[in-house]
Amino acid sequence: MSFVNHRISAAPNYLPPIAADSPIQGIVLVAFGIGIFSLQDVIIRWIGSTYPAFEIVFLRGLIAMIPIGAMVYFSGGFSTLRVPHPWFNCLRGMLGLLSYTAYYMALVAMPIAEATAIFFVSPLIVTLFSALFLKETVGIRRWAAVIVGFAGVVVIMRPGAGLLNPVAVLPLLAALTYASSSIITRRIGKTQSGASLAFFAMAVFVLFSAISGALIGDGKFATISHPSIAFLLRSWTVPSLFDGLLILICGLIAAVGFFCLAQAYRIAPASVVAPFEFVAMPLAMFWGVLIWTEYPSSTTILGVVLIVGSGIYVLNREAVRKRPLATGRGIRLRL
Repeated sequence: MSFVNHRISAAPNYLPPIAADSPIQGIVLVAFGIGIFSLQDVIIRWIGSTYPAFEIVFLRGLIAMIPIGAMVYFSGGFSTLRVPHPWFNCLRGMLGLLSYTAYYMALVAMPIAEATAIFFVSPLIVTLFSALFLKETVGIRRWAAVIVGFAGVVVIMRPGAGLLNPVAVLPLLAALTYASSSIITRRIGKTQSGASLAFFAMAVFVLFSAISGALIGDGKFATISHPSIAFLLRSWTVPSLFDGLLILICGLIAAVGFFCLAQAYRIAPASVVAPFEFVAMPLAMFWGVLIWTEYPSSTTILGVVLIVGSGIYVLNREAVRKRPLATGRGIRLRL
């Protein structure tokens, strides 16, 4: 979800530059990665009433590091971990950790379809950031789409009906940090492999969740009964055999999913592949109905339509804006 126009100097000692974008491969990778991540959301919501957030992140990360390490080895060897932007990788990992933690905290306290819908305001946040911080020109139509998308968030939150759920701020925070992380991915992706991007992100997840476990893992701060806060602060416990199997599955999903998304944004324009992240929305509704009988209300559906529609429009306008013009036989054609 990055519209950053920074030019990255070649770094042949780390990774040969990509000769050309591969949009079809990027689309497939994004759709598959988002699809399996939706299954992970179900598992984490299922076990989130028993285990704390950082314990799940820690165990999932430890498991994921094994297949990710194998991916690194077979995609160029461990020498590819000598990256030109180590601090950008650390920042990207921290933003990702904050994003996923906030999103998981939302999942345990609100319908999965609503949390997912609010999270997908992230492409609109990227557009907002591109204008405010990158001095990018944003036309009136994209500004209108941004306004419509945020209106969709308001519709889902329904503040005027007295139904405003403070937890809805969490997926907004997740969207904000995810969009920032995606910008960094596109910024450094031309000089790193998808496996190395996944490796550094997961390493940051494991390190900081372990530190959090050492500081608050005894449950001494777990004095608030709200589901989201309890999910963050409850004491670490040894998982049962079945729950351990579920966490193992989450680790494998994380390894494959992180690699797919990192590789997709590395090899293809973000404005092309990002709209396909919206496959998460119908999947979230499907899981919500199937497992928790959470049928979305008419206002939720309206909000989803506004957010998804405006997000796809913004991304499409970005693709059109960047598409080169070709001239032939006196006719200017957009290719």
